[in-house]
Amino acid sequence: MKRKLLAAITMLFTIIAVAPAHADNAVKLRTLVIATGEMTEDLGLAYIKPVLDEMGIPYVVLNAGRQDLTPAFLAASSQGMACKAEEAGCVGNYNGVILTDADLVPGFTPAEWDLLHNYEKNFRVREAVLSGWPATYADPKPPHGIYLDYGLAYSSSGYNYDARWTIPGRYSKEVFEYVNRNNPLSITSLAFASRPRNDEKHLKDGSIPYVEPLLRTGQDEALLSIVRYMKPGQSAPVREVLISTITNASFLMHSKVLAYEFVNWATQGVFIGARFIHLAAHVDDLFRTNSQWSPALDKENGDTYRLTGADITNAVGKQAALRAAHPTAGNFKLDFAFNGAGAVVNPRAMPLAANWKDGLVAAVTTNKRHFRFINHTFTHADMDKSPVPADAPCDYHTFTNAEAIRAEITANQNVWALLDLPERNENNRVLITGAHSGLKDQKCTDNPALHPDMFNLQADDIAFDAGGANPLLLQAAAAAGVAYLAADTSQKAQNVEQYITQYEDGSKTDRLILPRWPTNIFYNVANPSQLEDEYNYLYYHKFISAGDDPCKAPAMACSPRNYREILAIEADIAVRHMLSFSRWPHFFHQSNLAQYDKNGSTLQFDWLDAVFTEYERLFSLPVKNLPYYKIGDYTAESLNARSAKIDAVWNRITNRATLSANKAVPHLRVTGLSGGEVYGGQFIGNISVNTKATSYKVDRGMTR
Repeated sequence: MKRKLLAAITMLFTIIAVAPAHADNAVKLRTLVIATGEMTEDLGLAYIKPVLDEMGIPYVVLNAGRQDLTPAFLAASSQGMACKAEEAGCVGNYNGVILTDADLVPGFTPAEWDLLHNYEKNFRVREAVLSGWPATYADPKPPHGIYLDYGLAYSSSGYNYDARWTIPGRYSKEVFEYVNRNNPLSITSLAFASRPRNDEKHLKDGSIPYVEPLLRTGQDEALLSIVRYMKPGQSAPVREVLISTITNASFLMHSKVLAYEFVNWATQGVFIGARFIHLAAHVDDLFRTNSQWSPALDKENGDTYRLTGADITNAVGKQAALRAAHPTAGNFKLDFAFNGAGAVVNPRAMPLAANWKDGLVAAVTTNKRHFRFINHTFTHADMDKSPVPADAPCDYHTFTNAEAIRAEITANQNVWALLDLPERNENNRVLITGAHSGLKDQKCTDNPALHPDMFNLQADDIAFDAGGANPLLLQAAAAAGVAYLAADTSQKAQNVEQYITQYEDGSKTDRLILPRWPTNIFYNVANPSQLEDEYNYLYYHKFISAGDDPCKAPAMACSPRNYREILAIEADIAVRHMLSFSRWPHFFHQSNLAQYDKNGSTLQFDWLDAVFTEYERLFSLPVKNLPYYKIGDYTAESLNARSAKIDAVWNRITNRATLSANKAVPHLRVTGLSGGEVYGGQFIGNISVNTKATSYKVDRGMTR
């Protein structure tokens, strides 16, 4: 089929090439991704698709190996017929093109390249190339001539480069304005280093590629460049391409850094969706004690730790110091997930009375404006299903009715009011159950002391999506006004933002799962020596003792790690999370906030400092630090927007975008419209869209 279309495509190319006039030059706010295969076959598609999904950008994937590029696929009239840019009412289907590979071999034909390039020229659409060889190809068939040329001559290849930023002045506020250009970017995968030719060799359409490198090796070779296709006598390029000859993949840090610009460049900074960098740290179990790890025994020994008033006062100072040391931290605040039973005189007495004599309670209330708070249930009770039959042995106490679970939620809400902690009404909509219980069925086995092989404790668990959630918890949460439930991303089926639709909770609305990331700053450690010992026991010594290879452990600890090495690895993981643009928080425990030396150092703030240090080595964007209920609100808004069919057209003659949807979308993030929040030099609007088309002024904002 592909070959049968070549003559028609070539004819269209000839017509467009001699008729460059523009009637209204309108394009849909939608991105075209041309891939070499499916997700499992194309590393580039597996890399860029999650970025587009997280940002909420509408896109279409063309698999060049199995699909033909046709005129109607690129531009169509209101009747759905192929049309030309010079025709009034002709709308381009995409305002940006992303290629996962530079030459798309073997799926893309010369005629398809001509069709794509002419679409980009006639509709003024940019292209971004994620990876690949700096290809130059000539058409062996009439009309002959070079049809693909990035203006680069291969120089060398390698796997490790400390690349430096060399952004030309004309693009200084438009591309990679968010990176820390003072520091090199470490490239840790195969890359083809090239040198710009910048000669007079032209393509068969008469354009000449001029290369402006953005990222260079120490030998001044180009790894990432803007290619401007110029025609003699014209001051503006007929096409613009951002090309990377670096291998990019979702698991590579340099790819995380580069990802946004591939999208932003291709769309010219005008697209449905947005990107923000987020970091929130939840400190669970406030007012409780945590068991402590014993380095001498390689297990918990019965000791416990509970924060003191001095620890809270110290945290206030450490938080202020963190903000002062890190420009991107802004007004960062810790979030305390608290258990009110530890803050009252008698948890069984009614009405509840605050234990004002307790130093921790006094310090928390005195310093409450410095922190945020989240309902973690009154006693940290387990919310999992009861055993079947009811008298079967169980490691933990279970509730047999929804009202008892609801009492755990509302009692903690009462403590919130009793202590007059801030944002009570907003945060009543959020719940973190003890150990994220109630979202899977542990089959009554969660006590390592009773089951020595702790790694097999979860072997019989029934996951959330397989019927493991406790309906009683969901009923109680709904009755208590809880809209958002915290989940643990390390657990099966809990690493997805999703409404809980599989269970009946007696409400007209569904609870929404809000995932949280765990870390290897364990709940039962308060100082570096404890952390080192438990970390190395779990990821190294335990495997050595069993005669196994520790390099195959989850953390791939091929040798023991010291505290600074652990922090560096954990910071790297956290920054990768941040650069995914996800809002998900990281969670810790109150033991991690204990002072462990005379300088008031804590595991919690050591982690935060390491994360911000690593982040600021790469980025300069301010970090969003949202309260949990706002994370829930924004997540709900995003899910609603993604479920809608958005119709958005950008008319470049009037420089206005017209938007509508097939349903009401009260909160739609759009980048590049006049007004709204300025982030990274770009306007990001939060607009209301419905079935009635509304026009907005476009302002790319990338010249400020």
